[in-house]
Amino acid sequence: MKLKYFLFICVLFCINGKAQQLSLEDCIKIGKENQPDFKIQAVKIEREKTEKRSFSSQFLPKIDASVTHAYNFGSSIDPSTNTREPSNIQSDNLSINAQVNLFDFSKWNQTKIQNLSIELEKMEFQIIENQYELLVLDKFMKALAVQEWQLVLTNQLKNAENQLNRISKEVEEGKRPKSDWYDINVIFLQEKNNLEIAKNDEVVKKTELIQLLNQMDLDVQSLTLEQPILLTSSEISTIINDYPTLRKIDLNNEKLSKEYTQLLSNFLPRVSLNYSYGTFYSQKIKSLADTNFSFGNQLKDNKSQYVGVGFSVPIYSRGDNNQLLQLNKIEQNLNNELKQKEEKRLNDLVAIETKKLQLLENLDQSLNEVLKASDQSLSTTEAKYMFDKVDASVYKSAKNQVLQANYSELNNTLDKIYIQYQLQILRGE
Repeated sequence: MKLKYFLFICVLFCINGKAQQLSLEDCIKIGKENQPDFKIQAVKIEREKTEKRSFSSQFLPKIDASVTHAYNFGSSIDPSTNTREPSNIQSDNLSINAQVNLFDFSKWNQTKIQNLSIELEKMEFQIIENQYELLVLDKFMKALAVQEWQLVLTNQLKNAENQLNRISKEVEEGKRPKSDWYDINVIFLQEKNNLEIAKNDEVVKKTELIQLLNQMDLDVQSLTLEQPILLTSSEISTIINDYPTLRKIDLNNEKLSKEYTQLLSNFLPRVSLNYSYGTFYSQKIKSLADTNFSFGNQLKDNKSQYVGVGFSVPIYSRGDNNQLLQLNKIEQNLNNELKQKEEKRLNDLVAIETKKLQLLENLDQSLNEVLKASDQSLSTTEAKYMFDKVDASVYKSAKNQVLQANYSELNNTLDKIYIQYQLQILRGE
């Protein structure tokens, strides 16, 4: 029984302690599932779809039924006696009315406008996706940079620890003075401190990423980020026409144009067909207490029908429609200016990021050469330091050169990845 319990605890520990590996795509997927912004925008799209009416629905009749019960209290002159007497009348009316719009140009483009409203909300969803993906990319790459840098520092610390152990042993054997141990111990402690700072920074950066993903069950200590692969030049497009922000502006322009046509339709006549079927009942009463609903044959005898065609021509609307037309034109002009501004922003952004990418790629060879040379220099310096040919300051300088070379190469690689995926995300890919 104790053995089974022990095995269960071991399995549970292994599951909980298992490292969690996340790629950039994983982070984006998790964030989209958890962030409320996407759910809110999805509801907005559903709202627009619900508000949409088909074109044929405007030709469906409007039907209503009405029932009225009324009293008229007054007096009248009796012709036989030429005297005034009370004349109180109870009346009841029942009717069914129907109206059908045969021609109503003011609603001619309504369905098209509603379709464009749906597309605008969908495009807004895509823009929100892009903005969120850029945020995730930024947080992911910052956390990844600290994670990878921490690995470099860990390797450097192991090297310093080996040297410290070797020098300590030689000092104990009397082969080296105590001062050599002090020198290497300072180097070891400094690198250990740098590693602790990097680990703390890694915890902060990964916590910020987890908060952005809204997935709080992820464990910072066991979370490992996978480095995205570098894209090829064919996978990177600098054409800005397909950017969601520009497509949304184009859709909005199209909607404004349809709305302008719709406003012009308000000056056109409307033709409607009206039909009514009704009947009534009335009788004289002395007071409210005499109210009764013994309709007898009146409802049958008093029934009537009405059929008519209505023709309405707008003549004067206090200038309201003209004002709306002017406002629509202003909105179109504003939209065009916004498009030019957005095009310039995107062109400038793509141009500078593409230039940065080219410059970073040009640095690849020189950075590799510097890293290779610094590694070779450290190897020879370690050998010299081992045989007491150089002091600790020279050894530390060689290690710093390797660290700087690793740091530069790491930053160059991660910067290229960031720019490539930034350009890809901006296009909505």
